[in-house]
Amino acid sequence: MALETKNTRDILQDLKIKAPWPDNFIDWNQPWDKKLLDEFEKTLAEAKDEKALHAFFKQHPYLLAVAFYPHSCWVFEKPRLGGGLHIPDFLYCDKNSLGFKYILVELESPTLKATNKDQSVSHATNHAVQQIRDYRDWLRKNALAEERNFQKITEQCEAWIVIGRTDAERDDVGSRRLADFRREHIEIASYDRLLAEMRNHLDHIHGMVESSEKAIKEWQEKKGEAVAGSSVPDKTMPS
Repeated sequence: MALETKNTRDILQDLKIKAPWPDNFIDWNQPWDKKLLDEFEKTLAEAKDEKALHAFFKQHPYLLAVAFYPHSCWVFEKPRLGGGLHIPDFLYCDKNSLGFKYILVELESPTLKATNKDQSVSHATNHAVQQIRDYRDWLRKNALAEERNFQKITEQCEAWIVIGRTDAERDDVGSRRLADFRREHIEIASYDRLLAEMRNHLDHIHGMVESSEKAIKEWQEKKGEAVAGSSVPDKTMPS
């Protein structure tokens, strides 16, 4: 009996994979039109604050998800922690062999800077960091209640704060001060870095799809040649 085989596309169509939040599931393993990145760049260039970028990711959560190199993932826009007491911009959830992994995502204005001219951490960055701490403090005290909506979520979830553009004025001192937040599992990133992460993973996805299609085509051609060869009569045998 022939073995049943499934590719990644088949697996991602399985409703069990999309559980427990099928409406928020992100089907990332497909070659979306790269023009979507051009649309994001245009939105970013014209944005006066984070609202336009939030709206873009709300419409295209796929792009936000691919920045984190997902396995099986879901994106929640404005999740209501504590019934609305705390509302991050986005909550990203990925599931791998180790279980669920959550990332709190806070979007700040692209016109703001993560560090000041004296290389100290900016007020906007500190404010966003405090928001993350507040979310985690709530989860530390109320994780069991929040698990009704978000399985296995805890105060140990990671966090990304996206703020500003690439800053040519930031030196090693400013960069180290931002990197210090990694001790709290908080990543401070510019929108340009987020864009680079999205572009790199999309290129990777397109490369995988092209390699897969090429391999399938070569296999089909070889199979066709084999079938054609077996149908040619052997002229060395008497008729």
